[in-house]
Amino acid sequence: MSKFVLKSSVLVAFALAACFVGCTIDTAGTVTDTGNTVAGVVYRADGSEASDAVVRMARMRVDNGVGVPDLIEVTTDSNGAYSFDSVLADTFQLAVIDAAVSEIFYLPRTTRKTKGLDKITLSKAAVFKSSLVYEDVAEPAVQVGSHFIVGVSGTPFYESVFAGDTFEILMPEGDWWMEFYPGDAQIVAKLQNSGVSDTIVYRTWSMDGELEAGDTLEIGPFIWSPTAEIDSLIKESEEEAKDVSRISGQVFCKNGKACEGVEVNLITDLYGFGFEGDSLKFNAMTTTDSTGRWWLNVPKEVPEDSFRVEYRRIQDDVVTQTGTSRYVLKKEVKDLKDTLDLGVDTLGKAAGLVSKVNVIIDKNDSTQSNNCMLNSVVVGIKGTSHFVRDVACETFVLRDMPAGAQEVVLYSGDRKVMEKMLESDAPSFVYLTLTGVTLPEGAIQQIQGMTYQVPSQNIFENPLASEE
Repeated sequence: MSKFVLKSSVLVAFALAACFVGCTIDTAGTVTDTGNTVAGVVYRADGSEASDAVVRMARMRVDNGVGVPDLIEVTTDSNGAYSFDSVLADTFQLAVIDAAVSEIFYLPRTTRKTKGLDKITLSKAAVFKSSLVYEDVAEPAVQVGSHFIVGVSGTPFYESVFAGDTFEILMPEGDWWMEFYPGDAQIVAKLQNSGVSDTIVYRTWSMDGELEAGDTLEIGPFIWSPTAEIDSLIKESEEEAKDVSRISGQVFCKNGKACEGVEVNLITDLYGFGFEGDSLKFNAMTTTDSTGRWWLNVPKEVPEDSFRVEYRRIQDDVVTQTGTSRYVLKKEVKDLKDTLDLGVDTLGKAAGLVSKVNVIIDKNDSTQSNNCMLNSVVVGIKGTSHFVRDVACETFVLRDMPAGAQEVVLYSGDRKVMEKMLESDAPSFVYLTLTGVTLPEGAIQQIQGMTYQVPSQNIFENPLASEE
């Protein structure tokens, strides 16, 4: 099999309406009587009946059409039998997909009178494996969601894919174009109405070489973005990606095996200075694939000297395992043009923290008060999504945190005070307290005696006064 070479490409402009499974586009042939049927039995290559195989009848698609052709689908019974009560057109495509044994059958152009449809024998499929990454933007004109369609252009071979997940498409051998686009027709219409061109909505990629039956092409991930330039790469290959600044890593579960479906959150605000409300929330930016692998864009801004990634695994709406990556230094991603691999991180059982913060004041400073109700504090774990804002002297609880060696962060919960502190020349130790702690895996750590020094007003006039 020849070597595959990445090509960034787009569909040419077209006059057809956006089309998904179940819609109608220009076709060859005319609609026939509903009484005309197509039926038969599907056999696997070894001669056994192919039960639970998917049989798709699809319209022929004219040139420059996009999306999955209009089709109807049935599943073979336990004896391998299938039946269509009607045909879509005089001439149509017929495809059979048996995922259990990776075998297919495909007639790109046929009619109900074609001989052999009563007895179909499958053969080995070519396999295309990859993952799809949705490159979101800060303020998108349209909320695209996470559902996408990936398919072989113009054929009934497609899969419904969720962003961040791996997918596998069984397909005929040959040199094919692949299509990637949002899976909701209403979202496509909104994108088009908001001025997004069809060449952006429907991204395509061509494999430069024959994919032979029985072979597997595993490549990617592919990237879909509503803001990317038409001539930009839509696919990132670990060997071929150029000028793509991304980070990646692999996650193992506690049992030491690759962990699929783990939520991944990029943490750039290490101290939680920017969060609103009473607590910071975990923001799942992507999830790991079946190999435990994940990809994210390098953050556009890194306010501190580093950033890191936080993980959590959820089962039945309960956080069961958590973890973090190493800290990534800002200089490591400066002028990065490819993918920085953060290596392997292993999850553990979630940890918790219970404590309260007592107030310490300077008795010579009349602007300070030891009244707990007048002093709010922010407490959290550095480099994670776990921060709470609470009244001093009140017990707080942090749950579902990564276990192990962490740093507890403590500072004033008064936003106005912190805004002045961050804008001033005061060194961080004046308003920020860091305390090392080891959080026990699968248990709650109780910390007694945490104290909060109320900032003095003269810090703003003399930032280094606390050093004297």
